[in-house]
Amino acid sequence: MNRRTLRELVARHVGPDGVSETPIEGLRLFRINQPIERLPAVYPASMCCIVEGSKRAYLGGTAYTYDVDHYLCATMPLPVEAEVPFATPDEPVLGLLLDLNTHAMTETLVAYEAAARPRKTSAKELAPGLVVAEVDDGFVRAVGRLLQLLDDPVALRVLANGRLRELLFTIIEGEAGPLVRQTFGGAHDITRVLTYLRENLSEPLSVDDLARRAGMSRPVFHRRFKEATSFSPLRFIKTLRLSHAAMQIVGGKAVSDAADAVGYNSASQFSREFRQQFGKSPRQWARTAAASAPDVQATGA
Repeated sequence: MNRRTLRELVARHVGPDGVSETPIEGLRLFRINQPIERLPAVYPASMCCIVEGSKRAYLGGTAYTYDVDHYLCATMPLPVEAEVPFATPDEPVLGLLLDLNTHAMTETLVAYEAAARPRKTSAKELAPGLVVAEVDDGFVRAVGRLLQLLDDPVALRVLANGRLRELLFTIIEGEAGPLVRQTFGGAHDITRVLTYLRENLSEPLSVDDLARRAGMSRPVFHRRFKEATSFSPLRFIKTLRLSHAAMQIVGGKAVSDAADAVGYNSASQFSREFRQQFGKSPRQWARTAAASAPDVQATGA
């Protein structure tokens, strides 16, 4: 198995543009035919493997570039800025997305910690939930063996779960492994709060309530939250809301509807904070972003 074969497998099964679903749990393929300028996005807990081209994500002032030699793991829902520097119909960006928040990941991680080489991490070792890891031969083989099932319906029904767990095991063993283990293990309380935030953006949210949901005092929660995300809780809530609103505006939603969907009751406050975050008013943003395609890796509100 080599990287050229991975590209051929993805190209054969992906649609003409955008994201294509597959019958394998949590696995989607994508094709991007045009550049995407740097825009806000919200990445779910997922692995993105590029087989042609490159992408870039920004979090907390750090740029994460991933391409045919590097894959990206986001281990918790995070507001980022993302871009595709170059893509055309003749030279598209091709890749696959794998949801990490699945039963298969939970089962694989439990089995790994119980039977293989458990390596415990402490709260002090928590890092923001985004990492770029090197694509090595083991990763290429695991991805290729999983994608090959798309050519064989019988093998797909019999072997999909095993080969999916093989790929997850490879991720856990690789450079992204420490972050995956600490997020889905020791930092699971923070991940649970982040999921709650993403699903309840339109509701009133307070740090005290989030700390109670995490089972922590407010000071401990604030420290653990910032270690895990690089944001303070209040800044994270604001950034997440504004990122979701910006994505909805890019998708064609009216500014007032986008603001309401993420919990803003005051149009003036929304406009003021939006301008502070993105350097433009929501209406200016709507005009300049109208021609921009949404990031295939991002989630909606």
